Parts: sequence; structure tokens; C-alpha cells
Amino acid sequence: MEKTFFRQAVALAAFAFCLLATAHAVAEDKPYPFTDPYKATVFGTPPDAVYTIQPVPRVSLRSFEVDSRPIPDIFWYAEDLEYSVALQKKPAPLMFLIAGTGADHDASKMRFLRALFYGAGYHVACLSSPTHFNFIVSASRHAAAGYVPNDVEDLYRVMGWIADEIKEEAEVTGYDVGGYSLGGMHSAFLAHLDKSKGRFHFNKVLMINPAVNLYASALRFDSWLAPENTGGKTPVEVMDKLYRQFAKFYKKREVESLDSEVLFQLSQYLDASETDYKILIGTSFRVTAASMIFTSDVCLHAGYVVPSDTFLTSHDPLLPYFTVASKLRFEQYFDEYLYPYLRYLGPPISKEEAIRNCSLASIEPFLRSADNIYVVGNLDDPILDHDEVTFLQDVFGERAFLFEHGGHCGNMMYAPFARRMLKDMGATADEVKR
Repeated sequence: MEKTFFRQAVALAAFAFCLLATAHAVAEDKPYPFTDPYKATVFGTPPDAVYTIQPVPRVSLRSFEVDSRPIPDIFWYAEDLEYSVALQKKPAPLMFLIAGTGADHDASKMRFLRALFYGAGYHVACLSSPTHFNFIVSASRHAAAGYVPNDVEDLYRVMGWIADEIKEEAEVTGYDVGGYSLGGMHSAFLAHLDKSKGRFHFNKVLMINPAVNLYASALRFDSWLAPENTGGKTPVEVMDKLYRQFAKFYKKREVESLDSEVLFQLSQYLDASETDYKILIGTSFRVTAASMIFTSDVCLHAGYVVPSDTFLTSHDPLLPYFTVASKLRFEQYFDEYLYPYLRYLGPPISKEEAIRNCSLASIEPFLRSADNIYVVGNLDDPILDHDEVTFLQDVFGERAFLFEHGGHCGNMMYAPFARRMLKDMGATADEVKR
């Protein structure tokens, strides 16, 4: 049963979050179609409402070796840090883009953002989230993701190396940074760190659907899988139901590929409740967190999921360990693994301080005064509660533009949303009106 559940969970997570940008000309903006924030989060933007972008003529997928700790044999393929770059043929500012939780540098949302800002005249460098297994293995100094200050220091160090490499190939006239979801929060902390380090002096910082408090948002995801909030449904039952519906849809239409058009049709076909969508989103987060926890545990030989005296190889079955990791709530990971590790690293810190350090509230005075930081998001973002939405509106004022509907990153490719991102980053009128 568990094997079936996780196979279906991964499959559903893949088709639910693989919406790709397509270049459809739109005569005029259509209203964003999803008023349900959970449905919007899963299915994104239908093809006839996606912002028109031109393909990037040349994307360079790159990697470099980071001289850090020994790499476990099982992660031999991830010892080099992977990232991607798109360079202009003329002098241009360099924009760093940071992926959301568990996502890599070439995820669909990152490809859209890369094309969007390349089209606006930027050199673009895309980085995986510090919570992605490749980043943890290759570039994380402490190999334990989820503590924002440490993750941001790792990102900042990597960005310096990438900038040095790019400057050997192209003329860079300045630096900007942006990211979505957790990457949006990281962007704000990167700007705060750069205030003291002075490596980049960012001209603009763009926070796209940012988390306000990592700990609170993670607990919100986990709560959607709690028995008292699922109406008696189990994740296995919901996954089985949606998987069967998807199979019927797939067979009936003889689907050849899961492009944006098909996904929008699927969104109209599925008979799913708000609870079902919450379970789907929560399961996707749990799968991502399980990968993060497993990767860290193996790198540190911490004995949390895998016995500390076990040295896994590429021939060992991993499902038993993944099953254990996927049952862990983020709160458990924080209390039993991450926070004790932070105390071990020192200096002494209380749990409350550690949680606050993973919140935008910890750098609120800086955010209020930094007139180069912008927020584009949604009022109905399910990773935020009412107080967190109010926080963004109060702290950023006119620098925060929140759409009424769109869920969490669901309308990122929606034409008005994309134009707002370009406007905040100082794009020209011609670039914005497309």
C-alpha cells in the first residue's frame, strides 16, 4: 500500500506542478479563471492567459565542484553544483533567480522566469533551492536545510562564484535578485546580508509569492494531512481517487503529453473537493521534505532516518528510508533534528529565536527602509494567513502588489502578473505591454 501511495504521490505531484509556459498571443487579458486558491495552486494558468514570452536562444546548463565535505557514494551524481545561465550578447545587469522549496534551477517556473527576464534584457543565472538535494549535497556547508540564515549564506557564497565566472564571459553592469515562494523569502534575506557584505549592491529585489514565516507555512502544509482536517479521508484514498480519474481522462482523450492545454482540461474534469486539493498540495510538500531530510541525514550520518553505521550504495533499496522520512512532519524535523543541530553548531539559541530567524519579521526594519525590494503575490495565497498578508501590505506598502486570486504561484505566468513583475524590476514600457 505504501509503495502504491508514494508512486501515485510522485506521479500526481509531477503532473500537478509541471505546467509549462507557452507563447500564445492574447488580444486582451482574460480574468484569471480560478477563484479557488487550492485549485489555482495546483493547475496554474491556462494557456490562453499565459504571458507571451520568446524562447531564450541559448541556455547554458552548468555545474562546478565545491570543495566541501566528502560526498556519500549514493550521491556520486550530485557532487557538482548544477545551475543554468542565459547571457546577453551585450552589456547587461545580471539577475539571480532562486527556486522555491525543493525545486531545481531548471524547473518549469524557473524556465518561465528565466525567459521573462532575459527578454527584458538581463543576463540571468538560475539557482536551485538550498532545500533541493543537489544543493544540500554539493554546496551546503552544514548539510541541513531549512534554517534560513544558513541557507542564505550558502546561496550568497555560491552567487559570488557564479558572478565571477560570468564576468569572464560577459559584461555585467549591475546585479538584481528574485525568487518565488521560499526563494522569494531568500531574496529578501540575501539583500539584507548584502547590506553588510557589499558584494552585489542589488539594484532591485523581487519577492514572488514569498513565504513570510517558513516554520508557520510548513506547519500549515502538514496540518492539511492531519486526520482531524481531512474529513476522514486518508492521503492514500485521495490519491487513489484522483489517480483513477486521471487515468480515465488520459485514456478517454488519448493524451500524448501533459502540456498546459491538457492540464487545464484536466482541472475541469477532476471531481475534487477543497480538502482533496489540500491533501494533494500537502503530499507534494511532504515528498519534497522527505527528500530534504533523507539527503541531510545521509550526508551527516546523523542516524535520524538511516542508521548512522549504514553506508548506502546505488544498489541499496531506498523505499524503506523514504517511507520513514515521508511520515515526518516539518515540526518533528525541526524539533528532533534541525534545532538540536543548530545548538550543536552554536552559538546557543532558543527555539523561539531560531523560528523567528526564519521569518521576515526578523529583518522587518530593513525591509521597511529598503525601497528597492518589491513583492508580487496574491491575497488568497494559502501558505499565508491573514496576519502574514497584512504584514506584507504594512511593511512594503506600495511596493507590494497583491492580486485577488491566484493561490500560491498559480498565476505567476498570468499576463497581468508577469507584467507587474517586469514593471517592478524597471522594464521599459515596450517590454511591459507585450
